[in-house]
Amino acid sequence: MGTKVIKSIIFSKIFLISIICFSQTTDDKLKYLKKYSYCHCIYINNVKFDIKYLNDKFQISDKSKNEFIDLGKITELNNQEIRSFTEKMTENFFSIESPYYSESGSSNLITSMCLEFYESKELDNFIRKMLKIKTKKKNNIR
Repeated sequence: MGTKVIKSIIFSKIFLISIICFSQTTDDKLKYLKKYSYCHCIYINNVKFDIKYLNDKFQISDKSKNEFIDLGKITELNNQEIRSFTEKMTENFFSIESPYYSESGSSNLITSMCLEFYESKELDNFIRKMLKIKTKKKNNIR
């Protein structure tokens, strides 16, 4: 009877560890998809704002999106879905003028607006739905 108890304890520990590992994997994937979306938002809006952005050495050598795809193990399907959603939600960020002075004459808020999108519930909910992850709800503790 003692061996049955030990086996059930070992099984329970293995089961809990596998649940924790799965949770970390989905949280990581969520994190990398959000970061990928942020990079894509910056890219698409800067290209619309200034066509020279494509020729910029910084942009050509920046491979952040590739890193997020690799680290997040983002599939081609997820890649296409997140790109389409990001483009739909952020396609006009480049056109919103900044109230701040710029010596070049034109200025924008692309980075800050993309950061707000990165932190948005809309992006989080879209990715959770895409990955079939339940949305976390905050408990109101009084």
